[in-house]
Amino acid sequence: MKKSGECKGNLRSAQKIFRVMKMMCFLMFVLLVQVRGDVVAQNQVVSVDMKNCSVEEFLREIKEQTGIRFMYKSEYVEAIPRFDVHVKERQVLALLDEVFAGKGIKCLYDNGVIVLTKVQQRKEPEEVVIKGIVKDEREQPLPGVTVLIKGTTIGVATDLKGEFTLTTVRQDSLTLQFSFIGMKSREVRWTGQKMLHVVLQDDSHDMEEVVVTGYQTISRRESASAISTVKAKDIMVQGVGSIDQMLQGRIPGMMVLNTSGEPSATPKIRIRGNATINGNKSPVWVVDGVILEQDVPFTASDINSEDAEYLIGNAIAGLNPQDIETITVLKDASATAIYGVKAANGVIVITTKKGVVGRPVISYNGNLTLNTRPSYKNYHRMNSQERVLFSRQLIESNMNFGRVPTGETYEAVYEQLMSKQISQAEFEQKVEMLQRRNTDWFDLLFRSDVTHTHALNVSGGTEAVKYYVSAGYSNIEGAARGSDSEKFSALAKVDVEYNEYLGFTAKIDYATTSNTGYSSVVNPFDYAYSTTRTMPAYNEDGSYYMSYRAAGSTGRDYIGYNILKELKNTGKSSKMDDFNALLALRLKLWKGLKYEGTFSWHTGNTNTRDWATAQSYKVTEIRGYEYGAYTEYDPEFSDSRLPYGGMLTQGSTRKSGYTLRNMLSYSHLFGIHDVSVSVGTEARRNEYKGVSTTGYGWVPEFGEMFSPVETPSYISTYGGNKPTNTNSFTQVASFFGIASYCYDNRYVFNANIRSDGSNKFGSDPKYRWLPTYSFAVKWIASNESFLENAKWINNLSFRGSYGIQGNIHESATPYLIVTVGDRDGVTGLPISKISKLPNPDLRWEKTKSWNAAVDFALFDGRVKGGFDIYRKNTSDLIMSKQVAASTGQNVLYYNAGKMVNKGFEGFVNLGLVNNRDWDWRFGFNFGRNVNEITLANRDDLSEATVVDQMLAGTLAVEGQPIGSMYAYRFAGINQDNGYPLFYAKNGQKVHRALRQDLELVHCGSIFPKLSGGFDTQVTFKKVLSLSLNFAYSTGSVSRLPKFYDSYTIDPLTNLSDEWLKCWKQAGDNTIYPAPYNSTDMKNYLATETGSVYDISEGISGHSDPYNLYNDSDIRVAKADFLKLKMVALSYSVPQNVLDFLHISSMLVRFQVTNLFTIADKKWKGLDPETNGANIPALPTYSFGINVSF
Repeated sequence: MKKSGECKGNLRSAQKIFRVMKMMCFLMFVLLVQVRGDVVAQNQVVSVDMKNCSVEEFLREIKEQTGIRFMYKSEYVEAIPRFDVHVKERQVLALLDEVFAGKGIKCLYDNGVIVLTKVQQRKEPEEVVIKGIVKDEREQPLPGVTVLIKGTTIGVATDLKGEFTLTTVRQDSLTLQFSFIGMKSREVRWTGQKMLHVVLQDDSHDMEEVVVTGYQTISRRESASAISTVKAKDIMVQGVGSIDQMLQGRIPGMMVLNTSGEPSATPKIRIRGNATINGNKSPVWVVDGVILEQDVPFTASDINSEDAEYLIGNAIAGLNPQDIETITVLKDASATAIYGVKAANGVIVITTKKGVVGRPVISYNGNLTLNTRPSYKNYHRMNSQERVLFSRQLIESNMNFGRVPTGETYEAVYEQLMSKQISQAEFEQKVEMLQRRNTDWFDLLFRSDVTHTHALNVSGGTEAVKYYVSAGYSNIEGAARGSDSEKFSALAKVDVEYNEYLGFTAKIDYATTSNTGYSSVVNPFDYAYSTTRTMPAYNEDGSYYMSYRAAGSTGRDYIGYNILKELKNTGKSSKMDDFNALLALRLKLWKGLKYEGTFSWHTGNTNTRDWATAQSYKVTEIRGYEYGAYTEYDPEFSDSRLPYGGMLTQGSTRKSGYTLRNMLSYSHLFGIHDVSVSVGTEARRNEYKGVSTTGYGWVPEFGEMFSPVETPSYISTYGGNKPTNTNSFTQVASFFGIASYCYDNRYVFNANIRSDGSNKFGSDPKYRWLPTYSFAVKWIASNESFLENAKWINNLSFRGSYGIQGNIHESATPYLIVTVGDRDGVTGLPISKISKLPNPDLRWEKTKSWNAAVDFALFDGRVKGGFDIYRKNTSDLIMSKQVAASTGQNVLYYNAGKMVNKGFEGFVNLGLVNNRDWDWRFGFNFGRNVNEITLANRDDLSEATVVDQMLAGTLAVEGQPIGSMYAYRFAGINQDNGYPLFYAKNGQKVHRALRQDLELVHCGSIFPKLSGGFDTQVTFKKVLSLSLNFAYSTGSVSRLPKFYDSYTIDPLTNLSDEWLKCWKQAGDNTIYPAPYNSTDMKNYLATETGSVYDISEGISGHSDPYNLYNDSDIRVAKADFLKLKMVALSYSVPQNVLDFLHISSMLVRFQVTNLFTIADKKWKGLDPETNGANIPALPTYSFGINVSF
């Protein structure tokens, strides 16, 4: 039963399968029949010959031939124009595809019906081309501007003409972003314009957004330090070879004194006063993060001297100003502590230019400058007629001459008359000739010359590699004939971003500077200022006119002198070569963590020559007789100290050194917490090796030979030509740390710490690694919510800092230094000399300072300014102490003094007018500093030294500022004889007193209390611009040029017209004493040994009351001044002219410098900055052009 059931089940299943199979076979048959029918229908062929038919007519013809029906919407075919068809036996579908090709119609066959449908074409993205040009406010094209489509990474850079072309997909909203360093970023909406014209405005805040300290580049927002930054292009002065000469009146709190108009002269720069007495007062110069060293190892006294003898140039003398981008001045402890023990005087950080993204840009800057010469119309000096009149009055008053009258002077002619050498008529004739002569010594010794400077640079690159290459040349002729400076410089700099992790900067620069000038024994300005104009420069036959002076070395004869001949036979020169190489590596180690390594190497040579030929007065005075007067057979020859040949002093110094810095930095933004930390090490070494030799018997006409000089007098005086060697080095090892924290863009905290070890101090372990450090805080009040609605306040911030700065004395050392000198005349063994006395306790000078300030920007930046107050307390000042001669030295340096500097500074910049046609800006800055010495030990000084230093302004006096000048208190004129009177300490007016009995009064400091500048610029239609720059200084004093050079009046000297106002008779109300004769003087001088009036034993310079008159307070004047430093007119060439010339930009500039000086009337036309002793800064007229291709 079971098996029967199973068989029945299987049978039923088989029957179902069979029925399914039959159904499938039927369906497949129907499908095949259908497909075959479709294929047959589609493969039908037609022949059509129609002309100018419509679509409907064409389809009707096919239907009649094939029977195929068509289905379509009439609107699909109505838009298709009529056409011609001429085909034979063409398949239907192929013919339809051919006819409707490109007409947006597609044919589909379905069950005997051909359906015409609209083709749904894929819409391709539409591309648009955006073109435009970017210019600045002066309508000058801006190459290298980054142009980005907002929200994308698509962008380009403008070309040399400021133009750009950008291709992209059309968007409903298209906004372009424009950005460029030093300009305000801008967004511009593109709405289909054929050409966009975009103008970027100068960002007056841009330089404040980024602060370059030399160790790091940080946002101004993150800095709480006292820092000032200027762009080099904003202070550029044509015809000036060094950037430091351009800084006067530009930086608040920084005093700049241009003590000479010489082209190679170095100005004296003081930042927030003087923080040392005997140490180096100059700031530290830093270029691209590396401290620069002097070309020669000057002592602190060389650098600090106020008499402008330091004219060789400073550490940046070889740097081309056209290569400088910005100058940043670090002033308070928060900014400078990172530089350790060199930074108490402030730091000046220079950043050089670098390449920008874009095609190569070639720029040329050239200047021609006309230098004017000094003129008698600027100074109150006697002309020939006045000088003759004054000489006549002297003789009529029975006054004796200061010397035997010689030459073309009234005194000499009068003596000829008295000795019956000439008649009265001849005398009158000669006097008339003297009165008419008026020799213009300024014209003979000075010149108005054209100097020129040139700079050429090429820059460009990509995002990965940017380059900047430049070359500069300047030929600057000084006002004095023969005073020239020539400089060539070259720089190459490349910035590489190899990938997102690795980048580096490489830079090399070279500079060579050649200076020529007059010898140290010749001063053209002093000669023209002080020599009588009755004396000629040439004889009638064109030869030099010689005035005769006593040979001071022998006193046996008079020797001839002519300054023009002396300038021809004497001179000095210097040549400096500097080479610097820099490699800075940047490596991103991790998110926010990076390594920066800097290696810098420098080397340089300085060669100097100071020479005098055998025909010079300088050598003739040593020789004792005129050139060629005696031969080697005459006894005068062997008695002479230098019988033949001249003298040549040559010096050669080679410097070399390196800086190696390693620094790890981490910065990250944790929400509203912005944190930055850096730690590092630094090693520096600088070495100087040099030799200086003074050779006698120099014979240049025989090829720089030295003839042997073996006379007994020479050997006893000079002992032969011996070189002096210099070999010194400084090594510094440092550890430092920097931290910055900003909370919510409102509260900022900065901290720095550094520890230095040096061979200049710290042989005692406890003084080896004394640290410098600082802390600073800042509150950005304008970002607070309660000022959110004060839209007119763009920035308001308050900051404060405290820290310790340091300074070292380069000449001081903790070690005993012994040098080997000459050989002993008896034993023949070398003589050792103590060069430096040891002081193991010597340490660096320490300055504790605090600073408080407010910064503000109002009304969209149209009013901007800042104000700082500060106090600096300096201790451990290095003082000099006189020691016993048995120690081998006269001076020992030790830490003993204290000093305080306090003051305030600030600036305000105003945008007075800013509209379509006019832009007018005005700015001013100021800085006031009050200095006081609070501890000074001078117990070891003699009374004579104290008095001399008080008169010179070099004595450290407790309770008084550094540079305090003292003077004898003038008591008027003795109405009996016209001689000067002075106050004694007991209040009496005296003309005779011992030195210690005369009263000295404090006149003030040689350093100003207040200095600064102001400038204004007016621009019309962004094409024509006029700018003026002023500098001022007040609160200092200086001594006037000597009224009397000796106790008698030399007939060969010219005099101030003040002499015409001197006392002549009782009752004359004047401050100018009468001249005197030698008989009166003998009765007038005191005879006590040690008396200030004792000629034989008195102190030099104080042997008569007329020198006391020079050193009295009546001869002290305020050194305040107001100077118009520069007037400049510039014109930017319009774009249509530039297009015609195929250049991208051109700026033409005319400039006048040193137009006038307003000073105390006592100076009578002299420049108080130079104390009337050196060539002043004279007016110059410059024409310049700046072209970019």
